[in-house]
Amino acid sequence: MVLLLNQQRAVWVPLRTMRRQIERLVACSGYAGWDVGVHLVTDQRIRELNGRYRGQDKATDILSFPFHAAQTPETEMLLKASGDRDDEDGRSLGDMFLAMPYILARCREDNDRLAAHLPVLVAHGICHLLGYDHEADEDYEAMRRREFQILSRYYSRARG
Repeated sequence: MVLLLNQQRAVWVPLRTMRRQIERLVACSGYAGWDVGVHLVTDQRIRELNGRYRGQDKATDILSFPFHAAQTPETEMLLKASGDRDDEDGRSLGDMFLAMPYILARCREDNDRLAAHLPVLVAHGICHLLGYDHEADEDYEAMRRREFQILSRYYSRARG
């Protein structure tokens, strides 16, 4: 289940459409039916979170907080196996926070449409929830491959 919370008013977002997109992206990652929280927040809120949890006093586009601690791409199968349990907590990926004003400003700078950019950001966030990061070059490449896999499935299903 996708819990989508709009905690900002600066950017209008079609919430039902976005919820369906997120559900499809989660399914395309191989975690259909798993819970994920998505919080649409202000730049100030993301800056607070970024400062508290990453030590960076600045806004960013997206932050992800995995439910399962110490998850790495190599142990992604263990995460999936944990979801086979009957308890609800075993099937939660975690939470993503998207700074909608920040994202819209970047889209305008890049002459990109918000609707086209959001699936890419959500796929990026899902990868972080699965334990991927992009701190080292090899980690970056692994994460890019996983994002590409999710988005390829997503766009092929959207067309078909």
